[in-house]
Amino acid sequence: MGFNGPIRMKKAEQIFTTFEEYDYGDPTFRRIYLGRFVGESSRRILNDYTLKKRDCINTTSMDSELALLTANLTLAGPNKIFYDPFVGTGSFPIACSHFGARTMGSDIDGRMVRGKNGKDIRTSFKQYGLLSKYIDGFVSDLTHSPLRRGRWLDGIIGDPPYGVREGLKVLGTKDGSGKEAVFINGEAAHLQDKYIPPKKAYSFEAMLDDLLEFAAQMLVDDGRLSLWMPTANDENVELAIPGHPALELISICVQTFNKCMFALCPAVFRILNLRCFTYRVAKASDLPTTE
Repeated sequence: MGFNGPIRMKKAEQIFTTFEEYDYGDPTFRRIYLGRFVGESSRRILNDYTLKKRDCINTTSMDSELALLTANLTLAGPNKIFYDPFVGTGSFPIACSHFGARTMGSDIDGRMVRGKNGKDIRTSFKQYGLLSKYIDGFVSDLTHSPLRRGRWLDGIIGDPPYGVREGLKVLGTKDGSGKEAVFINGEAAHLQDKYIPPKKAYSFEAMLDDLLEFAAQMLVDDGRLSLWMPTANDENVELAIPGHPALELISICVQTFNKCMFALCPAVFRILNLRCFTYRVAKASDLPTTE
């Protein structure tokens, strides 16, 4: 077969294996297959990134397997910049950085970004040896993002709040007041570490529209957006698939709960049957034109 190289039991350049075929329950040998090793599964990393061993988590931290799956769907990889606008404790940025991407994130809750008791997002990045891949985190929401507008992000990935465990809000007040600076002991309140900005209610549907518009403005050609959302809102009304003329829906992954979990709390689990939507941003030449 032209195998002229030396046999190496360690650090071999090519690995071959054989498979013997038998009929079930019949010891009679039928045939043998010779195969070349092409690649292996990455399931071993699930144990490395499990939340049970992570230094910094909270009640809304995304499951490590789902985070890695989503990062893969969003094509996270070297020489790419990924952003999570609902960063929390950093499950998605960590997963994207595992595949080589440089990541950053923001959250409306400054306590998520600043951390607590000496533990924050950076703590987990250090734990996995990925700190060099983490750009930074900042306090913001989609409607008040400080990021420069322009198509320079390779991927946007996130798990928006659904209003079940965490209420959905944006920065601001109902009547528009509270914009004037407040000083405490001579220092502007909004510059202090323990400052919590005022927030107002924000609908899930409005958030989806803003997120898709943000992605259309920020993603490079063929960049991807992946987001998780429930199949229904808290009133058990099924949510429509969000769409945008500049974004092409390329995949839908569904995470369903089993009957035992549903029986425990049907109202909550009906909301938390989740779907992951992945979009590809169209090239400028592919966008629909208006006469």
